[in-house]
Amino acid sequence: MTALLDMVRLPNAYYGLLNDNFSGCEAVNIFGFNRDVGTGFETIWNDTGSYTFPSAQSVLTVVSTSGSDTMTLLINGLDESYIQRQEIVTLTGTSAVTTAQQFFRINSAVILTGSNVGNITIKIGATLHGYIEAGQGATQACVYTVPAGKSLYLLRIDLTSGTVTGNKYLTYRQTLRSSNGRILRVAEATWQGGQQSFNRQIPFKVPEKTDFQFEAKSSSSSNEVSIFVEGLVG
Repeated sequence: MTALLDMVRLPNAYYGLLNDNFSGCEAVNIFGFNRDVGTGFETIWNDTGSYTFPSAQSVLTVVSTSGSDTMTLLINGLDESYIQRQEIVTLTGTSAVTTAQQFFRINSAVILTGSNVGNITIKIGATLHGYIEAGQGATQACVYTVPAGKSLYLLRIDLTSGTVTGNKYLTYRQTLRSSNGRILRVAEATWQGGQQSFNRQIPFKVPEKTDFQFEAKSSSSSNEVSIFVEGLVG
């Protein structure tokens, strides 16, 4: 928290943040995209339906739908104590590889070289917890779990849709699940038209060990929905 207060006092604070001038504080950019949001709430992520958080930590299984994908992949997540954990795995195309470490949460995954030809899935058992579409190179899921001893401060949120029309609307909400099982669904609202933007004067604080996601639904048929979230963790 001291690092965040220092940022407030200094000019060009965000520039300093990007250059690692504030120990224990880091920028978080979360991108989510769902091509087919229906009339029930779904997570804004690049797979349809609702995201499922793992119930226990486990090794991850990673595989592509293309034999051409043999690049390295960086996975960022947490262990069962909500401590940050990273691992780099080397893909072997359509043959699955497993992580050496166990993960309890996946906050992001990104390829480190090339461009992925196929769709890359990251699973525990048969359940999908991470997805990288062909050619995208990184997960696009508005899903994040706050590490132990830290808080997430949300600064900017932009939602967009190019398919919603004058005879229908979209509803979105923020869902928070704490480590003790409490669920809060807050900031529910609707929009009709291209973009909904929030630039918070006072950041919205998400406590440690909290699962965070944005969900959306359509008033009729289906729509594409994207979201961009900027925040700080510290």
